[in-house]
Amino acid sequence: MINGDRGVSITLIAVILGLLIAMGVGAIGAEEISGDEVLENMDRQSEIVTQGDITSVLTFNNENADGTTNSRKFGALAHKKEGESNYQLVYFLEPQFIRGSIFLSKENEDGTTRMWLFLPALQQPKELSASKQEGSFAGSALSYEEIGSWTMSTEFNAEIVEETTVEVGDETFPVYKLDLTPKEGVEVDNPDRTVWIAKESWLLMKSEQYGPEGELKKTMEVKSVTTFEGKTVTKELTTADVESGKSTTVIYETRERPPKEVPMSTFAPEHLSEFDPVKWGLAEE
Repeated sequence: MINGDRGVSITLIAVILGLLIAMGVGAIGAEEISGDEVLENMDRQSEIVTQGDITSVLTFNNENADGTTNSRKFGALAHKKEGESNYQLVYFLEPQFIRGSIFLSKENEDGTTRMWLFLPALQQPKELSASKQEGSFAGSALSYEEIGSWTMSTEFNAEIVEETTVEVGDETFPVYKLDLTPKEGVEVDNPDRTVWIAKESWLLMKSEQYGPEGELKKTMEVKSVTTFEGKTVTKELTTADVESGKSTTVIYETRERPPKEVPMSTFAPEHLSEFDPVKWGLAEE
């Protein structure tokens, strides 16, 4: 009888332990993931979504501190392939007085980035210095540097502050809230940052950038999402420069694969004067 009771007790303890382990798997897994890993997952997912050649048409709606507004429309052609440099070409479509200008970004395998601006009147691309890369892109609240491709996990250390949710339209997304600080030897504007990254899609949903005195400098917030090849991607976002009072809402009108492979010569700075947006579906005849 004693042996029987002992057998039942052992079985019961095993069952209880099994239930506790099963119940704790999710919690342990969530605790084990680090902020750096969350940031790496975000960059990795972005890499997956943007691999290959992609065309997109975007509208920038700008609002200045005095309440005046203006809009810009762009066609973008991007190339990303493992083991190669990443390219992004942005063709200015509207308004007419800026049509034909082109911004070109080349992210090298060593992490360095070169950028050029082509103006039709000059017919000659001009490479942007590091200081110019930090300037406003086409009068928006975004810099050339932010338009060019880059990854956060190579520049920042991350710490999970909390697991929470963010509201985007009528949807609620579980997110990791992270505090970011620059890695040793990395110099960036607004070094202290907070970001909210969606748990399931690893999409950056919201960010805040702070200056050296802890003052809020810049914000970004996703306003709506859509899907591209089965992945959750941004449809609309708003970024604001607190100091200047300027904000820009970016709307992705289209996001597609081009009808044929893009030759690398398309991204050569010396060939920018020959770029035809109609050929790549970025403009109509």
